[in-house]
Amino acid sequence: MHTLNIGIYMNKILKRSLLCATLLFTGCSHSTAFDFFSVDSYYEKAVSNMKKASLMNALETKALLHAVYLNNVDPKTYNDGEYFFVSIYIIEDAFDPKKHGLKNLDYRLQMLSSDVNQKSKKVYISPEELTELEEDHVLRRTMPIQTNWSHYYLIKFPINNDSQVKLSFENDRYGKVPLVFPKEI
Repeated sequence: MHTLNIGIYMNKILKRSLLCATLLFTGCSHSTAFDFFSVDSYYEKAVSNMKKASLMNALETKALLHAVYLNNVDPKTYNDGEYFFVSIYIIEDAFDPKKHGLKNLDYRLQMLSSDVNQKSKKVYISPEELTELEEDHVLRRTMPIQTNWSHYYLIKFPINNDSQVKLSFENDRYGKVPLVFPKEI
């Protein structure tokens, strides 16, 4: 009987010790996800300037797009337009490999901008430049999006003087999704 009481007593001490240790190690923590990884500020800026858009039909994803606003990531390099690193996966790409990614004319990525002549009117602007990036391109290696099935692009739109850049990822059958990127000052 005496050994049973000692076992219960030791069990209580062990539980209290574990509770105290847990509170000690986690209770005073003020960390973010970036504190646990060795990342550089370029990668961290890319993650914080990335938006995701999905076009869906019922509960099925038809297209998935990730866009990184490069002007906020590297303003010295990307300053003569509105630049984006874009990763896109379209499920129908498997049916016609010649019309993959943003070459698929059923899908559009446009910038929404204020009309200079009519302040209340918004206009859609197509990219000035659209460059598909090869697998070994340095930009692909430094961005936080890495999949084998996506297509990657460097896209340039004309300079937008609004306080934010608004993109629209669209398809006539599946609708459109806005992506809004605030500009850093």
